[in-house]
Amino acid sequence: MKIKRLVFKLLILSFFVISAFPLYAEDSAPKPYEEDEFPQSLKDLRRFEIITIGALPFVTLDTTLAYSTYRYARNDFDDAYKPDIFSPSSFTQEEQKGIILTSVGVCVGIGLTDFIVQIIKRSSKRKIRPVNYDDISVIPISEDEDAAIIPLPQTDSEANETIQEIEE
Repeated sequence: MKIKRLVFKLLILSFFVISAFPLYAEDSAPKPYEEDEFPQSLKDLRRFEIITIGALPFVTLDTTLAYSTYRYARNDFDDAYKPDIFSPSSFTQEEQKGIILTSVGVCVGIGLTDFIVQIIKRSSKRKIRPVNYDDISVIPISEDEDAAIIPLPQTDSEANETIQEIEE
């Protein structure tokens, strides 16, 4: 009986001691990343990885459904080959390898497409130069020697008069 009380008191004491430790701990909140802490190539590689791996489950599902439908149609719509995502797999090992490799290929294509789009967007941002509004000047048309006055389009009645003049 005394041993149980002693164990109980030790447990309570250790609980209070352990729960007090966080009160005296240093603040270990992570610092946010700086803008130039990582090179752009690593950021691009990480984005490529996230998009490629993130697309894999969805692309695999779509590839499996597309192949199931193709196989169903190829076998004259036999009920044994009917596509069903909730049934156990009836694919051979070679078919499963083909589905997985196709899915991985499509996902890498999606990742590469995003990578190329990001590079193009980044390079087009660098090419845009700010407009210097001091270089812009407006010249009235009456003072511009190279200006040409474009006549307004003719109305139907004026066009008929012109046609009659030409015919005469």
